[in-house]
Amino acid sequence: MGHTTNCETAKTYTCVCPCGGARHGAILIRGIATSDPADQAEAIEWAEPRRWTRLPEATRATTVKGRVADRHPAVTGIASELVITLIEQGRTDGEIDAIAALAHQISDEIGDEFERHLDGGGPDHRSTRHLWCVVLATLCRLYDHGFNLVNGTLDDLVENIMGALREDISTDRGEESQPRDIYQYRHRIVAAFEVSEYAFLEALIKKAVRAVMIAVKEIGEEAVFKHLRLIGATTCPDPDRHPDVVKHCLWPLLSGPFKETLEDSVATEMRTWLRNAYPVVPAVLERELRGARHNLSPIRAAAPDDE
Repeated sequence: MGHTTNCETAKTYTCVCPCGGARHGAILIRGIATSDPADQAEAIEWAEPRRWTRLPEATRATTVKGRVADRHPAVTGIASELVITLIEQGRTDGEIDAIAALAHQISDEIGDEFERHLDGGGPDHRSTRHLWCVVLATLCRLYDHGFNLVNGTLDDLVENIMGALREDISTDRGEESQPRDIYQYRHRIVAAFEVSEYAFLEALIKKAVRAVMIAVKEIGEEAVFKHLRLIGATTCPDPDRHPDVVKHCLWPLLSGPFKETLEDSVATEMRTWLRNAYPVVPAVLERELRGARHNLSPIRAAAPDDE
């Protein structure tokens, strides 16, 4: 079974498309990565009925103790609201062109690579796991925590990401440890993936990091990570069960680049909902991220082709 267009609007952990999640939400990614009115209109048409401001009051009032069935549309509503806001923002042609190139590499081309390796949905017992969204969320997490993208070579940066992934999914963690990138499928806790099972993953991460570095050199880190976080959130098949997507993709967008462009009441509602619905985003996190960002130098870099 190859990639199907149904995957591009899928928001569920039961999708078994072999794209590894790289094309999940592609209808929205196309909308934010183009100036083509047709692609933008298609993204808005999908997102409009699902956006936060159109959700029932009961859904917007769910908390961590509420039903998963209510949280799913709420977190989708936040991502949809951000997508529409970004499409309607005035962006330069240079910014859109840089993001179009970045999105093509980290979504379309990565999806092609996954499909070559996971044709048929991947191993049956792995078919419902988060894959590419784990990598994007980890990159955003390391960036938030002051990840040194200034002086290292491309290989050093990739190794740091691989090291973080190995640590997150290590089977040697103690009983008190809480795996970061896991999700709960019914009553089973399932690791996102094992790096050793996907020997090709390092090459894909290297490709993605190189693409990010090129985009940063063209339009700056703030613009790049604004889009990268949103792409990470839209590619995730189930943000409700992926703590790092909530914590390092959605939350920083609401407390940072979109804070001034959203209506105050809407932004406040969505930030409050995330804090109430997910214990991974306590109020103290905003202070932690603010401190980390204050101490982080701009990404300039190892040249993208520095190997």
